[in-house]
Amino acid sequence: MATTKLLASVGKAVRIVDFLARSDADGVPLTLIARSLDINKTTAYNTLATLREYTWVEQDEETGYYRLGEGIGPIASYHTHTQRIVDELHPVLVGISRRFNELVHLGRLTGTSIIYLDKVEPDRAIRVVSRIGREAVAARTSLGRALIASSPEGERSVDYFLSDPSLKLAREETIDSLRASLESNIELFPTRGWTQELEENEAGICCVAVPISLPSGGTMAISVSTPTERMPEERRVEFARGIAEEVRMHADSIGVSLFHDIR
Repeated sequence: MATTKLLASVGKAVRIVDFLARSDADGVPLTLIARSLDINKTTAYNTLATLREYTWVEQDEETGYYRLGEGIGPIASYHTHTQRIVDELHPVLVGISRRFNELVHLGRLTGTSIIYLDKVEPDRAIRVVSRIGREAVAARTSLGRALIASSPEGERSVDYFLSDPSLKLAREETIDSLRASLESNIELFPTRGWTQELEENEAGICCVAVPISLPSGGTMAISVSTPTERMPEERRVEFARGIAEEVRMHADSIGVSLFHDIR
């Protein structure tokens, strides 16, 4: 396989565009851009000049600050493949949330983390609070465990997922106890088709998750999260079966399927 040679100039341009997208809409001074991205000021200026030529960046006439320009519009409005799948799966999440009146999440693996792609909140006063786009340690979330357990055998290294640099042990928790919980979920998955976490990601909160196969061949997972008192042991399989039933109801129209039968 040929070695890929990355172009430094393209990389700097992408980093600048990404930085501006996350910055104040009124613009950012050149000095701050260069310092924040650790790019030579002259290089940053020349890169910005090129981006201005293609209207990806514009410069305020009064302040001299740089901000994203109109040329970025088609990219900003582009619906990524992942977002299209998220939109198609949203009715499934709505159905699950209405069925149980609980918080429902959709997530996928990104390295050793799980990222929350979508959610539907219940219509009740006491509920779990969450945020789309948030990342969490996959090893301690039901979503992450569902995706770890359903991944190919060679990609299931427990040590890899426990090496997440953002992993912080809770009080009275040890790496061995977390490992045991993760391994237990992986071992039980083939016989039940779902995973769980019991107050291991957030105190007072329990979750059940089911992985689903996508038309593209990838995998995502759907979870139900509730306060601990609303998820006794006998209720967990009911949540998993409910997720599965809602997925089956939409399977033909979306092209998704359950990764494993629920037992």
